[in-house]
Amino acid sequence: MNVIKKKVINSKDLYQLLLEMNGASGKWAAETSWEIMLGAFLVQNTTWHNTQLSINQLRTVTALEPARISELSTDDLVPLIYSSGFHSSKSQLIYEWFQWMKSYDFDEFAVLKDYPDQDVLRRRLLQFKGIGNETADVLLLYIFNQGVFIADNYARKLYAGLGVAEASGYMPLKGFVEADTVLSVLEWQDFHGQILNFGKSNLKGKGPHAHALFEEFVVQ
Repeated sequence: MNVIKKKVINSKDLYQLLLEMNGASGKWAAETSWEIMLGAFLVQNTTWHNTQLSINQLRTVTALEPARISELSTDDLVPLIYSSGFHSSKSQLIYEWFQWMKSYDFDEFAVLKDYPDQDVLRRRLLQFKGIGNETADVLLLYIFNQGVFIADNYARKLYAGLGVAEASGYMPLKGFVEADTVLSVLEWQDFHGQILNFGKSNLKGKGPHAHALFEEFVVQ
């Protein structure tokens, strides 16, 4: 019986492979950072279609201007984000987040002046009820331009297929990838996009998943 020896690669090699396979992934489908924030909050436990419906409702009322969003009460927010579900918790998160950003005059750079250390900022984000590990990393990467790995569901499936034991959990995989991967912020963003696009095409359902990538490579 012939045993095919897999090629050992690292996470940067994986990013390059995905980039060569698919080209640049494109930017987050949002017009402003405020839309990215809202999308990150609203997409939790629902579809992107439902999220977009909520964002469009908010856009109609506020033009997605942060000052106008901050003027909405949780009671105002609930009917606007109804399509995204979990109305009470999500409206509270949006309200508290935009009040916090208001205290910095809606200036992301002012936040970074208070929290220059990435880990400290991440811990602050996690203090918001409704912001977990994945959402915190989305905010760090796309809003605060910090180089982080988003170890989301597709990322864990991808790395599991590539033989990485740490893919069993969010923080273990995040730590594994970040430990020896040097990328620019734009490359980290594109890596996330590459994994998202790959996952949508190849990693739906529980698996196990089959792909030529998994037959040829192992990540270490």
